[in-house]
Amino acid sequence: MHEPNRADYAHLTPIKVKWGEMDSLGHVNNAVYFRYSEDGRIDYIHGISEDADHQTSDGPILADLQCSFRAQLRFPADVEIGTRVKRIGRSSLDIEQCLFLAGTDDVVAVYANVVVWFDYGAQTSMRIPETVRERIRALEAVAPEE
Repeated sequence: MHEPNRADYAHLTPIKVKWGEMDSLGHVNNAVYFRYSEDGRIDYIHGISEDADHQTSDGPILADLQCSFRAQLRFPADVEIGTRVKRIGRSSLDIEQCLFLAGTDDVVAVYANVVVWFDYGAQTSMRIPETVRERIRALEAVAPEE
């Protein structure tokens, strides 16, 4: 895996670090990094699936989430989480995320996610709708594997 840089991410979500996110050691608690991932992932998925041509009984579900911490983060700080789809499968998306200090290539954390398109009524995975696939292809700065 190459070192992430902002140019790889067409989708960036700004986040303001809050005082209450710090722990007793004076840096942002590691659990908060997972909330930052959620902020970016939800923002990205909302953008590619809003008004998409699919039923309201289906949608994304998080199957796996990993985080590699690269640097400590302290209040006050502004960060941005870049979110991109690395691979589009039949029913799953491999999503990469990177937490940057705002406006820089300084990496704070790197994430790997697997999101599955899920039929909540049938309780099973399903093919990702073509409209969602097309929106991902149109958005990405780096073309996802298929």
